[in-house]
Amino acid sequence: MTRLRHEIESIDRSIVLLLAARLDAVQRALRVRAGANREITDREQERRILLRSRKWAHELGLPRTLVDELFRSLIEEGKARFRSDENRPESPVVTVLVAAPDGLGMELGSDPHSQLVPVPTSR
Repeated sequence: MTRLRHEIESIDRSIVLLLAARLDAVQRALRVRAGANREITDREQERRILLRSRKWAHELGLPRTLVDELFRSLIEEGKARFRSDENRPESPVVTVLVAAPDGLGMELGSDPHSQLVPVPTSR
């Protein structure tokens, strides 16, 4: 049981690191969009994100409502963070190794099994 708890803790830490990396990337994208005098909300992009995440959920046998709620929350959190503090410092450098489940053939970069995702350093 201890080994399983450590495994779950490791997975939870990875989830938090990925959330930080995603929110940092969203902030950078919103800065670019806002710098071009555009709205920070892009309904078409949000629709694509939800459709893509639903597809992945289906492929992995995950509940659609769970994945929808997660991604809707991430979308709204990104916008709320941007609105509340446009000068928020970026996340520390994080390198995450992401591996696709066997047999899914997800696009994860040049190597079909992994991708390194760098997150910029704080200013």
